[in-house]
Amino acid sequence: MKPTLLRVLLGLATLLVAALATAAPGLPFARDALRSVVAACQVSKATVGLSFPCTDVKLDSPSAEGFAVIRSPGFASEFLLSPLASYDGIESPDLQSDKATDLWQAAWAMRDDVAAALGRKLGRSDLALVVNASGTRTQDHFHIHLDCLRESVGQSLMTSRGGITDTWARLRSPLRGRTYWARSIASADLSGVNIPRLIAAAPPAADHPMDHVTLAVVGATLSNGADGFYLLANWQNASAERLLDHHCRQG
Repeated sequence: MKPTLLRVLLGLATLLVAALATAAPGLPFARDALRSVVAACQVSKATVGLSFPCTDVKLDSPSAEGFAVIRSPGFASEFLLSPLASYDGIESPDLQSDKATDLWQAAWAMRDDVAAALGRKLGRSDLALVVNASGTRTQDHFHIHLDCLRESVGQSLMTSRGGITDTWARLRSPLRGRTYWARSIASADLSGVNIPRLIAAAPPAADHPMDHVTLAVVGATLSNGADGFYLLANWQNASAERLLDHHCRQG
């Protein structure tokens, strides 16, 4: 690729990231900004081998979806993972396919990026992956947030851990004013775990549309001492980001 064309490509990608950071919700371009950023990063990776302005780009393979990792333009410690394929949100049926399963393991692997951004180590229970429902998301291109879990949410889950099993059940205590269903996942890194598939099998799923799902996958040490996760979901068309602490406060 000629240097001039490369400069144009990188300049365009930089402008798109700026648009993602500053565009007001509700404007036509704003809700499509992330899709444009991901597309620019994909072209950059495929043509010149650079992920910029994304942190990382993995191109599609025959068995796994490609994805882009983006450092959030709004928060110091938040990272986003978004597939290269054009999925609107958690309601997209293709996210329940085998090929899309590895997106969740890749998203959890971003925790090293969060720790590096903060300059300190983080325990698995300090972090969570979240996806907002259609009514609260600002982008109509599927993406997974990774950032620090709000301390009060972590404390509530610790109190409830004895009642969280591998079967879906409603949490007795609300999390930041919302009722959640929860189940445990026995996995160290989400390898082979398809989160949308598990959500679709939850008891309330039959009575609610998938685009109303808000979900969180919280790193945990299970009651048997093994590494695992708590999967939290509700169908209230709400924001799971309210469970995060984008400032990663200590104590």
